[in-house]
Amino acid sequence: MQETVLGVAGLVLVAVSLCFSAVQTREVARQSRINNGIASAAALMEVNNLSRAWHDRLLDNPSLRAYFFDGKPSAPDDTDRPAVVTLAELLADVLESDLQVAALLPDFRSAQSWYQWPAHMLERSPVLAEVVAGQPGWWPALHALQHSIGESTPGQVSHPLVGAPAPRSAGVRVRLPRARGRTVRR
Repeated sequence: MQETVLGVAGLVLVAVSLCFSAVQTREVARQSRINNGIASAAALMEVNNLSRAWHDRLLDNPSLRAYFFDGKPSAPDDTDRPAVVTLAELLADVLESDLQVAALLPDFRSAQSWYQWPAHMLERSPVLAEVVAGQPGWWPALHALQHSIGESTPGQVSHPLVGAPAPRSAGVRVRLPRARGRTVRR
């Protein structure tokens, strides 16, 4: 009789322990999602800050904008060449960071489209394309994107680190957090 009571008490303790472990696991998973969201937001802010800093440099000398957005080539004897090449190297750093961060944020919905700005800049800026092709090891993701642009048909380029975007249904729904204690109808 005493063994039966001890056996039942042991089973109850195991069940309580398993329930407690399940609650702890759920909370750890929730905390991990929160921390991943915070890290993603910090990464996005850093890439935006890098981009803003590059654009600020371009604002200091707006005559150089054509080399990056209008397809203007930079000849070796151009007086602006040192500044243009330096800005191209800085832009390559920004775009490489953009591609690297997008690869680290697989749960971020628009990370699949982050290759579009770097691809556009590679197509529009001969000096950027020249700088990246001249030092492919300095900007490996950007160079891989440049290589995929050269081999692809328009509209078929994908992020070199993330891959082709997964097909989505036409009705993409945004998931909003629910307020506790209230139900939200859609």
